[in-house]
Amino acid sequence: MKVLHVSPSIAQSYGGPTHSLAGYAVASQRAGIEVSIAAPRCAPADVESFLSRAGSVDLRLFSAFGANAFITSPALIKWVRHAAKAYDIVHVHGLFNPTSSLSARLALASTTTVLRPFGTLSRYTFQHRRTALKKAYITLLERRTLRRAAALHFTTERERSEANWHGVDFSGRAYVIPPPSLAPAGGTRARGNEAVGNRVVFLGRINPVKNLECLLDAWAIVRRRVPTAQLEIAGDGEPVYVATLKLHASRAGIADSVAFVGFVSGTEKSNLLASAGVVVLPSHHENFGIAVLEAVETGVPVIVSPEVHLADFVREHGVGRITQPDAHSLSDAIVDVLCDPRIQQSVRNRGAGIVAEHFSPTAIGELLSKMYREAIDRIPYGGRQ
Repeated sequence: MKVLHVSPSIAQSYGGPTHSLAGYAVASQRAGIEVSIAAPRCAPADVESFLSRAGSVDLRLFSAFGANAFITSPALIKWVRHAAKAYDIVHVHGLFNPTSSLSARLALASTTTVLRPFGTLSRYTFQHRRTALKKAYITLLERRTLRRAAALHFTTERERSEANWHGVDFSGRAYVIPPPSLAPAGGTRARGNEAVGNRVVFLGRINPVKNLECLLDAWAIVRRRVPTAQLEIAGDGEPVYVATLKLHASRAGIADSVAFVGFVSGTEKSNLLASAGVVVLPSHHENFGIAVLEAVETGVPVIVSPEVHLADFVREHGVGRITQPDAHSLSDAIVDVLCDPRIQQSVRNRGAGIVAEHFSPTAIGELLSKMYREAIDRIPYGGRQ
């Protein structure tokens, strides 16, 4: 089986979607699927980082212009128009961007097409930023595409449920397939290591949706209770917003205990996780939460808000705490986990095994293969009207 993935970006700064796509590529290859990926061209370092995770995929990069949600690549879209029929499946990642939207419409005309919205259909997405534009976009472009797609690929049951309010019938076409966890290189904490420090880590995009202002407010309380605690915020973001957060920390009198370390990857990220006492993700909305899996697999407990879609996983397996995203609740949870050797030892002992059981590339590859086969049987050539 030959599958073409179309993504609006494979840049490291794109965060979870890039990480997930690499995981899906690995999982697909484990299932014997031939993988090609088409995306707008990005920096050589981004390409190298992506391929180090995705493996030996056929990567097609095209010239592009614009940025973020408005990036577009006429060369990529033109290529998809002619190349789509050579693939059994075209798997389009994302909505509400020209690259994904136009590629999906063209692919539907000649081959079986799968769409992965990665959270863009939630009410939260429509209530924050460019609301009117998104409503127009889904009316004019995306609704017809959603109705014609052979399969819709969601990463969690909650994401699939959140999409219902659009009134599109997903019956028989909705698949919940999480991204696989790709084991970190060399950062796993030693199972018998009791020397867990007071380092708290945030790992992700530096963006208002991550609720970092709340984390900083909570941190001022944490420091009064655990004076030796240190907070490291790892990730990229708009320079103006990062500067605003740094000013927030300074005004709260906690700048000496908060480090903004920028984007980390590879061994640097693995080592950061391995030295953490807890990883915190207090987001207003999180379609999945790759950092949660990375932390638990490394043996680090996590604290998440109820709006992180992996919250049920955290609760079910006892690998951390779910707390309301306000400063007092969050500070209580951080202190609780830092000062609880039982949960530290439990996640250290069980974390990697739990993640491997539920999110291994082999298991996810089998789910992808099933979705593709059923999509082809359902609509062999994108014929849904």
